[in-house]
Amino acid sequence: MRRVLTCALFGVVLSACSVVAPEYSPTPTPTASATAVAKPDVLPLTYTVTPLDVRPNAVAKTGIFFTNPNTFVLDWFMTVRFRSADGLNVTDERIGNAGVPPDRVDAKLQNWYFPIPPGESWTVVRYGTAFSKSDVQEFKVARSLVTIGEVDGIRVATQSCAGDPAVGTIGCNFAVESGSLVPAFSKLHLVVVVRTKSLERPVLSLLQWRPELATTGKPWLNLAAGDSMKIEMHDSYPTPSVPWEYQVFVHAYQYSSQ
Repeated sequence: MRRVLTCALFGVVLSACSVVAPEYSPTPTPTASATAVAKPDVLPLTYTVTPLDVRPNAVAKTGIFFTNPNTFVLDWFMTVRFRSADGLNVTDERIGNAGVPPDRVDAKLQNWYFPIPPGESWTVVRYGTAFSKSDVQEFKVARSLVTIGEVDGIRVATQSCAGDPAVGTIGCNFAVESGSLVPAFSKLHLVVVVRTKSLERPVLSLLQWRPELATTGKPWLNLAAGDSMKIEMHDSYPTPSVPWEYQVFVHAYQYSSQ
């Protein structure tokens, strides 16, 4: 009887101390309640707002910098609360390329709004007063249903920006070219960001080429494949009195209505 008990006890100890190698462990079966987490259709993007209000210039500029992690173009709009210089009057204005007529007449200058391309981009808002990010009441983006997307192959072949002593502002000259595979009709958006050469590199001015100023009288640039065009533009702010440098952002689009 003692021998039987001893064998039984020895068998229990071996069973309790046994170890199964990980490579032989059975794969756990997921429970019925486990579900896969769907990825969002549009990844959230970030944006910053840079108000520029250089007096006595009559037009204030506000730069909006977008970082779009998606691989496709986004339509967008934001509602901005503009305030008068004395702060007594406020006006809510909806800006963006989604649901905003592109040919509306501004009190100062027309604003042309473009979709947000993948990666980094700027857009410039001209208004009587500049605004900050705290003035943005809402901001929404969605996958563009009208835009085919950004057109690759548009590039700035040559560029030059320098202070023009004749008018006291920065003047820029660009040669924009298209590759052989570029669609014959595209919408061009060109922005020049002027910064100081200091470590902080604050934005001093923003220049945006406005296609409605083209001599063709058309609101959009018509650039055939393999063609190039010259663009000259001047800043509306005085030439900075501190050392400065510039960066050019250029994007082209083609719409499904073409």
